[in-house]
Amino acid sequence: MNKKLLAPFLWLILFTVLSTKSVMAAPHLTLTPSSKTVANGDEFTVMVGVDSGTETSTAVDAWGTFDATRLEIISIVKADNPAFPFTASPNIYNDTGKFDFSCASTDMSSFEDKVINGDLMKITFKAKATGLATVTFTCQSGSTIDSNIIKTTGEDIIDCGANQSGSYTIEASIGGDEDTTTDTTTTSSSELPQTGGFETTMIMLVLGTLGIAGSLFFKKI
Repeated sequence: MNKKLLAPFLWLILFTVLSTKSVMAAPHLTLTPSSKTVANGDEFTVMVGVDSGTETSTAVDAWGTFDATRLEIISIVKADNPAFPFTASPNIYNDTGKFDFSCASTDMSSFEDKVINGDLMKITFKAKATGLATVTFTCQSGSTIDSNIIKTTGEDIIDCGANQSGSYTIEASIGGDEDTTTDTTTTSSSELPQTGGFETTMIMLVLGTLGIAGSLFFKKI
């Protein structure tokens, strides 16, 4: 093939590869599964995860909203093998359809920024009315009172547009008992202190670092 003809093809391939890599590398939060069909009254779990792409991170805040007319959260617990093992107690607001939690690493090696990809927390939902229920992450560029993927420098590297959302279809339960009433009970007060803030997460990192330094000091005595 003529070299003059080959060059444009090589540039096209290189541009495609770099563009694909750029899209895949965007740091974002994930929901697994992102879609599911369940019966009204049944419980199901959704895993919240993180993918920092080619960036490095040391802590995560996850703030989310869900359709409170069709879903309620039963529990939010740590994943079996979490990407970041240290977590603050999650907040659940079933009356307004919101949740938040923060995760950070605790050992010295993890405190240094690293590429992270894995599960964080497992949310158990209960379906309470038929229809389509959505779950989304609250995220706005430049904001620190929402979802964040944080470096040790304090920089928030999350790409809000890359965050996954969930769509869950709730069908009538077997036997045709279709309950479309809305349960307004909550598992925690909407006035509980929020733990998913950027500032709180940074405090978690500082306290963890001081604890590590203290343990090393006593080992040398």
